[in-house]
Formats: sequence, C-alpha cells, structure tokens
Amino acid sequence: MQALPSIAFGGFSGSAKGVTARQVGGRTILSVKSFPTGQATAAQVARRASLTKITKSYKFLSDSQMLDWERLAEHCSGASVFGQKAQISGINLYVRLNANRVMAGEVIISDAPVAQVAVPNVYYNNVTVTPQLVIFGGIKHESAPYKMVVKMSGAQSPGISNGWSKTVIISSDTEDDWGEADLTKLYLKTIGVKPTPGQKVFIEAYWMDTSTGFTGQVFKDSVIVTGESSYQGRVRVTMDNLDPAEEQHVSALDMDFSTNAPVIYFDTVCLGHSNVASSEAILDKELPEELIGLSYALARGMGEDGSLHPQSYQIQSIVWRQKTELHFMHRGGKYIKPTEVFGPGVFYQQ
Repeated sequence: MQALPSIAFGGFSGSAKGVTARQVGGRTILSVKSFPTGQATAAQVARRASLTKITKSYKFLSDSQMLDWERLAEHCSGASVFGQKAQISGINLYVRLNANRVMAGEVIISDAPVAQVAVPNVYYNNVTVTPQLVIFGGIKHESAPYKMVVKMSGAQSPGISNGWSKTVIISSDTEDDWGEADLTKLYLKTIGVKPTPGQKVFIEAYWMDTSTGFTGQVFKDSVIVTGESSYQGRVRVTMDNLDPAEEQHVSALDMDFSTNAPVIYFDTVCLGHSNVASSEAILDKELPEELIGLSYALARGMGEDGSLHPQSYQIQSIVWRQKTELHFMHRGGKYIKPTEVFGPGVFYQQ
C-alpha cells in the first residue's frame, strides 16, 4: 500500500474504487489498495481467516470492555506517517494484539491488558544457515510468557543490502532449548526450497509477550549461506535412540548433553533389573568419544506408603559391541523401584 499526501482532497475522507483518503495529523493521506500478485500460502490463508474472526468478535464485547480498549489505545501508536506516529483505535489495537496471540497459539482475550509493558530485545550469538541446517545459537533466554517470532527470507543475491521486505514468518512461537533454536524444518516448510550456498538470507526477530500480544523491538540481521558448518548442536538421547532388539530397563529416557559445559541434564525413569540396584539402557548407535564417561545425579522414588525417598545415582556410558550402553547405578539413599533420575549432573570424560 502506497501512502501519499494530497491537497486536492483536503478535508475529504472515504474510498473511491482503489483509493482511500483519510485524515492523519491534519493531513489528507491517499492510500492505494494493493492486490495480491501470487497464490496465497496456507499460512497466509489461515492468518487472514483469523483476522476476520478476531475483527467480528469485537462487536460481542461489552461497552466497558470496548472503553478499556479505547483507553489503552490512547497510550499506543500505529505506524508512523511522515515522521508522525499515527493514532490507533481501540478495535485496531484489539485486532493487532489478539492476532499476535493467535499466531503464537494463544486464545483471543476480551479484556484489555492493564497497560503496555516493556518487552525485552532479542539477543543471540550466531545464526547458521546451510542447505541442511538453519539454527540460532546463544539465544539469551526469556521465560514464559515470552516467545520469539522469527521471520526469514528465501536465499537472495549477496549483493542485495536491504531484503527485509522479503521476509516471512518462519516461527511465531519459538522457545529456545538451552539457548538453541533449530528452525530447519520450519524454514524448509515455509520457504519451500533449501538455501543456496553463497547467497544471503535476511532475518527479523522479536520477542512477543503472549499474555498481552505486545511485541518488542524488531532485530534485523543477515547471513551468508555456507555449504557446510562447523556448528555442533547438542547431543540428546531419548527413547527413540534405544535399540529395539535389546532388553531395556527404563520407561523414560531423556539425556541432554551441554555443548558449553561438562553438564548433562537427566529426566529418566529407571525400572531396575534382577537383584542388582541398577538399570541399563542400550542405544542403537555409539555416542561420540567425548561423551563416554561418568556423571552423578539426584534421584527419587515413591515408597508403598506414599513417602518420597531421595537417592543418588552414578551414570556411566560405555561402548560395547559397537553400541553405547548407559548404566544407572544406585549409590545413596533407600533403593526404590521405579526411580526417577532427574536434574543436572556434572560429566567426567573417560
């Protein structure tokens, strides 16, 4: 949409064919209606449908709820026009914030937020983009209700210096996992083609307060696509990594190896076996050599009378028959089966 000042339509507001005139700060602004040039994607169709639903829901608010939205709108602003921030109405603010919430998987709110709150800025160390990998590393974590919205472009010529107008939403509810966010599948699903080495991808990112719909400042970045990357993502072991041909002694398994410190995070339920105070989990492949060693973690088990029994465990990873075996060995406290081994543990490489 192109906005132009006009002196020919002074004092006039309204629409005529593809042109709309409106009064902004004492000026008459003409807006030329834009029309889609290509087929809408599924995400675009869904977003347009949600906007229609949200807009229609406004008329079902009570008079007091509408008044609260109008009062809040007095302290907010729309996009600036010729250096002046445009005023925004209560219904426009209602649609804007609820559209953000719905985009992040939240429900529509009827009551206006108490006030506009400051939303933190996005910080991360690096973005790696290859034909096989799109990942953000070193994200400064923000806890709920904040989720990160990420917009990216398809691969552009490296000579382009401003391509942020080509970005589309890749993820509207990114939650980093220990400072790391892997968006490979979402990027390929949204863009449709793999990024080409040597070309440039433009990025926009900002935090959203999902409790209100308010968003923070947009951080803009760009990165050159490489053919390969030295970036090493964290190793994680789950039930999907167990060898189906082997007997297993765990009913839940989740081990997350940190890349920045000798730490493992455990969330495992050990069932025990025979008369030995230990449990084994056999993986279908070998772990990297640097992840073979010892770790210690806390555990807990529930007694027959409902009492909770704290314990400690030694966890050892070994290579046997070209597979990695994980041994969870009871070391302290009353031994109870089943036992939940949980929380962080220091790792000692062997």
